Order: sequence, then C-alpha cells, then structure tokens
Amino acid sequence: MGRSATLNEMFQTLSEAASVLLATHLRPDGDALGSTFGMRAYLRSLGKKADVLLTDGMPHRYVELYKGALTKISRAEADGYELVAVLDCANIGRLNIPASLDIEYLRSRRTINLDHHVYNNLDAPENFVCPERSSASEIVATMLLENRAQIPPECATALLAGMMTDTGCFRFSNTTGTTLRTAGALLDRGAVLERIANEVFFSKTYNCAAFEADLFNTRLKLACNGKFAYAYIDDALLKKHDFNLAEDEGIIDNLRALEGVVIALLIYRNAAGEFKLSFRSKDSAFPVGPLARKHGGGGHEMAAGATIAAASIEEVEQMILGEVAGLLGE
Repeated sequence: MGRSATLNEMFQTLSEAASVLLATHLRPDGDALGSTFGMRAYLRSLGKKADVLLTDGMPHRYVELYKGALTKISRAEADGYELVAVLDCANIGRLNIPASLDIEYLRSRRTINLDHHVYNNLDAPENFVCPERSSASEIVATMLLENRAQIPPECATALLAGMMTDTGCFRFSNTTGTTLRTAGALLDRGAVLERIANEVFFSKTYNCAAFEADLFNTRLKLACNGKFAYAYIDDALLKKHDFNLAEDEGIIDNLRALEGVVIALLIYRNAAGEFKLSFRSKDSAFPVGPLARKHGGGGHEMAAGATIAAASIEEVEQMILGEVAGLLGE
C-alpha cells in the first residue's frame, strides 16, 4: 500500500536519485509532456541521468519543443534507473509504458506519483495528488520554486507550456491566482513565451484546419436547446483528411466555445471498436466528471472522458443524450 507524501518529500526523493525514468499517460497532451520534459530538463541540469518514456509518440505540435524521448525500454533497462516518476496519470489503464513494466512492477520499484486528478488509482509507493492545482506542470513548478531550485530556461518553458495547455491559456476554471503567480515565476526564470505560442498554439497544419472545418460543417449536432454540442469522428472523416486522432487536442474546446453551449462532447471509435467519449463543461453547475465516472471513466469535474462498449453510434447517442438532458434539466 502506497503512502501520501508531501511535495518537499517528493523533491527530496528526486534529489537523492542519480537516475530517473519519467512516465506519463497514453496519448500525451500538453501537460503530460510539459511536466515530464520539464522535470527531465531540471534533473539533467544537475548532471543526473533522466529520460522520458513515450511508447506512442506525441502530437505534431509538440515535436519541435520536446525531443529525445525513449519509445521503448526493456525491464532490464528500466531496472537501471534508481527511481521511476509518473506524472499526470490518474489511471492504471492509461499508463504510457510497455507491457513488461506493468503496475505491479512499478509498485515493486522505487516509484513516485505526482498528479492533479481527483481520482487517482496508481497507488505508487509514494504519492502526491493535488486536485487544487491546475496541472501536473504546476505541481512540478511549485515543488521546484518552494525548494528554491535553480530552474533552467528549458525546464521553465516546458512547465509553462504544460500549464498553458491544461488551463486553455489561463481561460479555464482550474486557473487560480497561484497558477498565474507560478506562471509569472517561470517567465522570470527564462520561460520563452513566444516559442510556446508559436509552436504549440500557432502551428496548426492545413489538414487539421480542414478536418476541423469539415467536422463542424457535417458532423456537429446540437441538442438540449443548444446547450449540448457533440460530434462523432468517424473513419470516413479521418481518411478524407488524413487526420491522426493524436492531433485532436483542443478541438473539443472549439465545440465548447460555441455561444449557448454548456456541455460539449467528442466521440470516436478506438482500435478495439469501443466508443471513446471526451466531455467538457463551461459551467461548474453542470460538471461532466460524474457522467464519465458513471461509465467507468474519469478526469476532472469540467473535463473528463470515458469508454463505452456499444453496438452502434446511435446507441451511444441515445444513451448520452438522455444523461446530458437530465444533467441540464432539459
């Protein structure tokens, strides 16, 4: 059974380790990448061996910002690291690690878990889970700042990028005064805002833009008097635009941004034939976390996801429409 640790204890554990393997969740987003690569930059600045493990690559928008991740590792190679640090991963089933490094292996190792999701079931030997923080990147930044660590610009840039992506550039309700002060501290330590803006937010590919336009024009549906916007990303649409679902980060926020919409949902079918649901809400009176958890999923109250086994998209739509209507009182 793992224990809860303080942030200072986590810093001490990292400080004592000469080598650290950094892991996160599958289909890594901006926070997963910012927190792990930011931590890697800090540890390497101290002369430590530190590597990020990503078994399924990363979205195109991040490839210039983050380089040199491990894509595979054997158990023997993993044994060569003194410490394993898992960041921004709340669910055992979403660990971005090879099958040989299962959760039991991680629990048998010296492993720490830093996360900001409300429901975290990793139960590593040492755990720091703080839902009050906007992102795992903010947690890492706070840990370094509170311990007066020397934060190199590469680390500061990665952590700021992670915070910006998970807060929608500080637009979402998970942004606090502490979040903004932490972002300011990272800028003071050399974070390059222009690089983050250009590479992460101003680098959309043409096929991605065409895909989004087609999605809105041909797949978008409104329900509950315009308060619920949802779209199903089918294989035909993906093939038409040669679009990789790994690049879908941020698309759902465009649905949520529509006037009058309170809850947004994107649906696609995964390789196993199940339906993957990504929910967003922009009103705390109507949290989507409970909807996701009802179907075995998780995440945050305002941003959550789940996977449903169903015979057809029509079955999924009928089920979710009833649940969302109930939530919205429509």
